[in-house]
Amino acid sequence: MVSKSNKEGIKLRRRIALLLIYTFITIITISMYRVVYNLFLRELGFSNHLIGNITSAQLWGSAIIGLLAAVLADTIGKKKILVLSVLVVPVSGIALAFVTDPTLIMVFSFIKGGFTVTAFTVVMATITGITKTGNRAKIFGLNFGINMASGVLGNFLGGAFGDLIGLRSTLILSMIVHLVAIFPVSIIEVGETRTGLKELFDFTGLEYDQKRVLGYYFFSTATVGFGAGLFIHFGNLIFKDLFGMSATAIGIALSIAQLGTAAGSTMSHRFGRRFGPLKFNLVMQMLVIPLMISLAIVRQPLLFTALYAFRFVFMNITNPIMTSIVFSYVPNTKLSTVSGINGFLNNTVRAVAAMIFGYVVGSYAKGYTELFLLSTVFYAANAFISYLFYREFKTKSKVVELYESR
Repeated sequence: MVSKSNKEGIKLRRRIALLLIYTFITIITISMYRVVYNLFLRELGFSNHLIGNITSAQLWGSAIIGLLAAVLADTIGKKKILVLSVLVVPVSGIALAFVTDPTLIMVFSFIKGGFTVTAFTVVMATITGITKTGNRAKIFGLNFGINMASGVLGNFLGGAFGDLIGLRSTLILSMIVHLVAIFPVSIIEVGETRTGLKELFDFTGLEYDQKRVLGYYFFSTATVGFGAGLFIHFGNLIFKDLFGMSATAIGIALSIAQLGTAAGSTMSHRFGRRFGPLKFNLVMQMLVIPLMISLAIVRQPLLFTALYAFRFVFMNITNPIMTSIVFSYVPNTKLSTVSGINGFLNNTVRAVAAMIFGYVVGSYAKGYTELFLLSTVFYAANAFISYLFYREFKTKSKVVELYESR
């Protein structure tokens, strides 16, 4: 006879497995799409300035629709939002493969961006809600590792198919496959906790430590978001402009960056336990600074790719650690809302930064030097915030319990 605790354990593993399958499918297809879309726009004759504005529209959608959807997830249910995302993203994505009018492209980019980020924020909130302190850090690391590994495969497949069957066909194919994610999300039991709209934005009852954690979290998001927004969404254009790479080569270059992060993030909870989670995060953020300066100088393809990959790994390997810590301080009834607010902030500053991309780079490759140096300033600011967070919370019981040796 199966005990009650064993039944609950089996049920939990099934729910987590379905969430991870959902993540695996959606990230592969979104990465396939993303790695070739800017190249597709370039093929249509669009300038860096216009591509920057289109990317900005997508990020504004991620900010505004993403926040609204996160709030709705806490009011009408997370599962409904996940299903809606699976349907809206392919429809808008396929439309973008055929529309050539810049205004319509921005409209569909706004919609697609909003529902793409929604899935990520709601999944993170769901994982927090169904896990416990003892296994949360490990599950966050596993989810983020699958996220990155799926990105590796998606980047490679997108680049390869882009050269084999054409950019437009690759865009359409990726969105058709995206619909497969409807199967795991339709049978998953999310475990809903619904709250009134007024209570969602009432943070007056939070304790001092909760407010401090959220403050550091939001300030870090703003600085990293702006620094990354200046260039991270244009990785395909960067490799194309600086080195004239093909779609396949670009896909491989971007895959290399995510591969290291995928491997590291699945082990992030172990690094956190060995070195201390906040100390490990601080060291990683500090190492990013010299790497960003190097990207402004180096113009040898292989070395540049290696530096780009290390920057990506060091910047992202601690994401599961920091998310598990921050979300452990957030009440379950506000998880999706806080995730949505953070996503809104992140994508808002990225949207502004994306518009700056075209102005800084212009039509000359030398503009990338100024772009990376400007980005370095914001990564340095984030490293300082990471230090303040480390200094204040390194010995807090909730942080220690999450990453104590077992």
